[in-house]
Amino acid sequence: MFAFLLAVFLGSPDLPGLPAGWRAGLLVMDASDGSVLLEENSTEHFRPASTVKLVTSLLAFDRLGPSYVYTTAILADTIAGYIYLTGSGAPLLSAEDIVRASIETAAHLGRERAWHLRYDVSCFTPEPHLPGWDTDDWGRTYCPPVEALCIGDNILEIVVSSVDGVVRTWTYPPLSDLILSVDITIGPIEALRSVVGGWESGRPEVSLEGSINPGKVAILYKPFAGAPLELASWLGSNLSENGLSILSVSPGESPPESLMLTTAVMYSQPLSQIVSSMNKWSRNMIAEQLLRTVSLETGGPPGSTGSGCDLSGEMLADLVPDVPGMQLADGSGLSRLNRLAPVHLAAVILAGSSSLEYGPEFLASLPVNGVDGTLAQRMGNLPRGAFRGKTGTLNDTCTIAGLLHTASGRVLVVVIMLEIGEGQVFRARSWQDETISELYEAY
Repeated sequence: MFAFLLAVFLGSPDLPGLPAGWRAGLLVMDASDGSVLLEENSTEHFRPASTVKLVTSLLAFDRLGPSYVYTTAILADTIAGYIYLTGSGAPLLSAEDIVRASIETAAHLGRERAWHLRYDVSCFTPEPHLPGWDTDDWGRTYCPPVEALCIGDNILEIVVSSVDGVVRTWTYPPLSDLILSVDITIGPIEALRSVVGGWESGRPEVSLEGSINPGKVAILYKPFAGAPLELASWLGSNLSENGLSILSVSPGESPPESLMLTTAVMYSQPLSQIVSSMNKWSRNMIAEQLLRTVSLETGGPPGSTGSGCDLSGEMLADLVPDVPGMQLADGSGLSRLNRLAPVHLAAVILAGSSSLEYGPEFLASLPVNGVDGTLAQRMGNLPRGAFRGKTGTLNDTCTIAGLLHTASGRVLVVVIMLEIGEGQVFRARSWQDETISELYEAY
């Protein structure tokens, strides 16, 4: 049946056939009863890329609940003179969070003594980069290191200006240990290059070189190493500004919270908002932190990617018991070792969207065609909101999975997984969009 329908769709004047050399997995189901409308290679395994975040989202909602809130505490041992910044794995901690927490901490502690500041990252295993993450990607914005204590996305903003006829640079967030080397000239050709390092030493290193046009401002974004130390150093600096004497900043596990004075607590947004931020813009570090958090809350410290992947695998096996051979190496989809079938993603979408506990939050987290996130500029020919789903891209992989509200009012689960030639991502996205548009009209 599918072969005939596929020929009708792909043979139409408006939709080109599947290009030679591409491999496709496709599954279209009616969301109301689970009946299969179209199917091709739906139980074969493909690289899912960032559609893995659908799996991570479902696992996090199921195990943690949509109202789950991270708490990152600052504790004090007033007898021994130690202050502890205790990592919780919370995504998107900011420099501003630390400013407020330092004021509260300084208010609790006396100025008559000096303090040692320790930062505790024992809640997670130390895996800043994961198996299957290409080392060439480590210096790119979509591949920041994963830490138990982070500053935003662990991305450094670098501003380069030649407005006054002199090259000037600024960076944010504040990184006290940043090694920044600049070899930039002003000239007629603008060609800025950057190299990121410090992964082994755990200290952020960035080198800039090349040229910038006269009177111009350029902004670069780069991941950086050593976020826990940098966050703790920023806390130490702010504690000093608020009157405390800080003798040292170093790693160290904190004693039990019950034995300590809690001087400040930094609260995250609820999980539903965190997942939405992750899915709308496909933020890889958040996905990895969520996966390790589920591991932490399920099995105790330290939370790890490996145990989180095991939990995801068990969930998928329960949803789709008859399709073995899947493989998960991370929670974001950045790893090239991941392997899922279209039927896995379809089952996740059905389970998440139909949940009485978190169905609305699951759906609200997904990008919407023509509206926001990674679908803001896609499927503009369809009514806004007709398709809501997750995209995934590697240099030879293009995937999409979500819910389609058709012209007749039906709701379909649509999963398209493509293996393509390198450099053909935009062509693959166009093919997917045309296919989904055809489904919108046909059903």
